[in-house]
Amino acid sequence: MDKIELTNPAMKQTIEKFKKGVVKGDTESMNQLGMECMSGKNVKANMEMGLNLLDQAAKQNNVNAQYNLGNYFFIFWLQKPANDGYFSSGIKWLKKAVKGGDNNAILMLARFYNEYGKYKKESSYVDGAIQLLGTYPKVNEINNKDENVLNAQAWLGTICLSKWRLDKDTVALRDAKKWYRILLKSDLEFPNYTQYIDSLQAVLSMGVPMRIDPMPTPEEIEKSKNGAGGMGGFPGMGGGFGGGFPGMGGGAPQGQQMPQGPRRPQATFPGGNFEMQQFVRSNTNYPENLKNQKINGQATISFTIDTDGSIVNPTVAKHAIVNDVEIFIMDKEALRTVMIMPDWIPAQENGQPVKAEQTVNVNFGSGGMGGMGGFGF
Repeated sequence: MDKIELTNPAMKQTIEKFKKGVVKGDTESMNQLGMECMSGKNVKANMEMGLNLLDQAAKQNNVNAQYNLGNYFFIFWLQKPANDGYFSSGIKWLKKAVKGGDNNAILMLARFYNEYGKYKKESSYVDGAIQLLGTYPKVNEINNKDENVLNAQAWLGTICLSKWRLDKDTVALRDAKKWYRILLKSDLEFPNYTQYIDSLQAVLSMGVPMRIDPMPTPEEIEKSKNGAGGMGGFPGMGGGFGGGFPGMGGGAPQGQQMPQGPRRPQATFPGGNFEMQQFVRSNTNYPENLKNQKINGQATISFTIDTDGSIVNPTVAKHAIVNDVEIFIMDKEALRTVMIMPDWIPAQENGQPVKAEQTVNVNFGSGGMGGMGGFGF
């Protein structure tokens, strides 16, 4: 204990308390003092002493020390990935922390497996990371409050994407879509998890059909088609333009006729166009700072409905512009809204499924709701 030099006088009482606890054999005091030695924030940095204290506490089944020791070995391994000793030591302690009930250790252990698997180019470690994260409590649920659950979902998406890049496993790509979609269905606002909007867009731009929702029954398909003729739930309006209602895309300019062209096969949103309008309105988050400033705008998203009904290649076709300035937040939120849509009913031609191009306008500021625009055929 004499080798531990205090550098922050304000923490003298706390450090002395930890020292006395260590002498008495208190494992949490060992853990806390070990972390102080490792960080060098309040005492002079002493890595050898810090690791020794953490090791003592970890061997006596202190779960916090086991997690911290595993975390440090992960950091050491990242700096020297050729050192398999760092890997085996880190995995050993993180496994013990998981067994001791530390959910954060699940996240850290999965990250370690994933990074090691990528480094070694061995997908079995990546598989292990995915399997481990699948055990995280409530990971299959949409969550707005527990950041750890959201992080587990984010890591599942990211690690499944790693597996796809390693061995082009299309099942892993579908799983990446599934986890990113669950994550992005939470009521998060910009800039939270914006990077995962980009990740899901990357997944859907691989050109690989990846339906993850069950195909509707023939009765449900027929019902959807019966309601698919016009915007806003009015059958028979047809064409590629919205009806001009608040929260929807506008129609043709006044005094002009809507352009006519050959009618191509149409994909159908489950339940029809009115259900799609309701989906966009109820799932678009109007960012609070824009709402407070009464900033309104519209972003247009184009995408393809593949032959299995999945959304692929989503892009911002027309940026949200306010006072000649592109509003990046609206673009990202509009992309998120479209990408969390359920898989569609694919278009058909001569009894066979075909690809169909779609365009949706997402409005911000019309009654505080995102709205649906017209289709692009």
